[in-house]
Amino acid sequence: MIRNHLFSEEYGRNIIWVMMSGFFLKIGAKENIFGQIIMPKNDYLFNLDEKNINNEYLKYENLHYIVLDGATQHTTDARIQNIKKKVNIYYVGKFNEYWKHIQNSQLLFPDNLDDFNNLIHKIKKKFPFFFKKYLLKKTFTTLNNTKNIKLFTNHTFNKHKYVYYGYIKPIKEHLNIYEKHLNLKYDQYKFFFEQYNDLNSLQKKIKMFCLLKTKLLETVKIEAYPYLNEFLLFIIRNILCNFLKEKNNFFIYDGAGGNLNFNAYEMFFGNQHTYIDLGSKVGYDNLYPRQALLNLSNRKFVRFNLSEKLFFSNIDESNLYLQERFDNFFENLKI
Repeated sequence: MIRNHLFSEEYGRNIIWVMMSGFFLKIGAKENIFGQIIMPKNDYLFNLDEKNINNEYLKYENLHYIVLDGATQHTTDARIQNIKKKVNIYYVGKFNEYWKHIQNSQLLFPDNLDDFNNLIHKIKKKFPFFFKKYLLKKTFTTLNNTKNIKLFTNHTFNKHKYVYYGYIKPIKEHLNIYEKHLNLKYDQYKFFFEQYNDLNSLQKKIKMFCLLKTKLLETVKIEAYPYLNEFLLFIIRNILCNFLKEKNNFFIYDGAGGNLNFNAYEMFFGNQHTYIDLGSKVGYDNLYPRQALLNLSNRKFVRFNLSEKLFFSNIDESNLYLQERFDNFFENLKI
């Protein structure tokens, strides 16, 4: 396909994320003069986007499978269940409570930013043609973004703002899944998705969050923890976005679960802004695709990230921890 030839996406459309993780460097892959990735002779990487598998992989000794959407993807991905040989799992969505039980699994990205910054120079040196072709993809992404002329113009020509583009809240499909696995009703959590941007409402939401989390941990089965974890992270993200979106010098854009995405992270222009990084929506990763893209493009950013200790902390510990994390984040945003 022309798209694969142009953008080196024979392993999936988001192959840039895999490249930046250091995966191809780790397994000893190479590139040809066209920027195509050449896997080692006995290694096989399952395509990121294919829905089915064929028996081609059976000819290889070292199998690699990448999970970009955390533990819930791993539990529901039929392809993984149908693989008939030992496979190495590389995941985005750090959640040790789940992954410690999965054999041959490891984080896709390095676990800290310093390691990534040291690694990215080696990756660019080993795969120079790939990154030259990636500039072509950024060009097409920039042109494609002009379809939303209002967003494109505001992002390109506006003076400095703190910006966020992406998932803010789960779409109805996701909520149905969470409600099913967590035995939830919308009335039990709708308060978190209502918009209040004053400090008192924010603090009330934090307290209510800690209470709901504790109650759910008492009733939810262990096998449903991945869904509970994602649901809680979505609530935190929504609380933050609703607090920030009406404030001066902020622009928060909801991509509606990917249906209305505006890819500001892989386009030219926009270096005048400071990007808000709210962490992975599927885990407690210190480094994940959005963070890697911000670093690759040398964008200024302010991070909000949480650790897994929040998941099992009691009400008082959770409340104190979140208050500290929120205060630190707002201080960095000069609020």
